[in-house]
Amino acid sequence: MLEVGKLYSCSKYFLLLYPDRETASAVPYASAHVAAAATTVAAYWTKKLQKPVSYCEPKTPLLVLNTDNHYAEVLVGDKVVWIINEDRLNIVTEIGRASCR
Repeated sequence: MLEVGKLYSCSKYFLLLYPDRETASAVPYASAHVAAAATTVAAYWTKKLQKPVSYCEPKTPLLVLNTDNHYAEVLVGDKVVWIINEDRLNIVTEIGRASCR
């Protein structure tokens, strides 16, 4: 489970970034394996939801500002956005903590 105030990153995937929790809740998945797929998926959801959906590259630091069971508000660079918290998949790990994979 993500903890407020801690830094995390996703080492293997491009994470989709949403402008608000409601937009994140309208999307059934949160990551892509390659940049081309992330670009395509972000463009699709931006057009469909008429809100800006973007993505971050693997290993981008994410500072958790707020969280609940399925979503987390994070600071990515200078932008505050929301991610889908796929805790069951362990795709986001705390920075500085060794991964079991």
